[in-house]
Amino acid sequence: MKKENNKKVIKKKFFQDKVLVILVAILVILCLVILGIKFATRNHLDTESELVNELHNYFNSDDLGNCEGLFTYSENKIEYGNIDSETRLCLAYQKADIKDIETGTIKATKKKNTCTMDEMIFRIDEDTKECSYIKIKRSIIDDSYKKLYGKDIEKNESFRVDNLNICYLKDDYYYCGLSETFTYTLGNESMIYRVMEKAVEKGKEIIIYDYFAKINNNTCFKNYTTTTENSNCTEEYKNNAEINYKFMKKFGTKYKHVFKKTNNGSYYWVSSEPINK
Repeated sequence: MKKENNKKVIKKKFFQDKVLVILVAILVILCLVILGIKFATRNHLDTESELVNELHNYFNSDDLGNCEGLFTYSENKIEYGNIDSETRLCLAYQKADIKDIETGTIKATKKKNTCTMDEMIFRIDEDTKECSYIKIKRSIIDDSYKKLYGKDIEKNESFRVDNLNICYLKDDYYYCGLSETFTYTLGNESMIYRVMEKAVEKGKEIIIYDYFAKINNNTCFKNYTTTTENSNCTEEYKNNAEINYKFMKKFGTKYKHVFKKTNNGSYYWVSSEPINK
């Protein structure tokens, strides 16, 4: 009887030790998983934060017909040198904090629909014989340009603000009014979808990853600047037109946007490129 009792005690102790080892192993694994998650996300930023949203919207023009639209969503990597000077100035104007402006008018040239001041030519306002303009300090555009690109303007020149308006540089001011020529965009408007995946801080850089899709006439396109169809996206969109994060993550084109910190603490755009998921 004694031996049998001893055997039962040994078996019970062995079982308890085995359970304890399993529990310890589970606890260790959970700790490692938690540490792994914390390590992997230690540099992640809140995608709802004011800073991240401001950076993500650097090139989110209110009107995609202005400043070449979302040209950073290209099939290739886009950097400062890939953007023409007029587009850079146009974006600097769109993003500038323009508060102090002066206004003025110019009388139209006889029997013409334009007004001339020095070498600047504006189109007359509708049903008038005058051309109105606004006068903006050059430094306002210069500061906005530096904030966007981290560089000084290499060449100040006239630039289109949108399809209707143009700005000319004279001395230390930009004079902006209706352009002598204007353009209209015909055809169906595209629907643009962008959703952030994450924002990561690495040293002096903030890197934003997002998903992009352009849909026109029930057809998905991989990029903003090309007509390359995203056939998988098109098929899914026709079967289920609900666009949400799950849809974008699976069928959208993933992009990487890099912003670099300046000595004064602000960030400027460096590059944007499509990446493999």
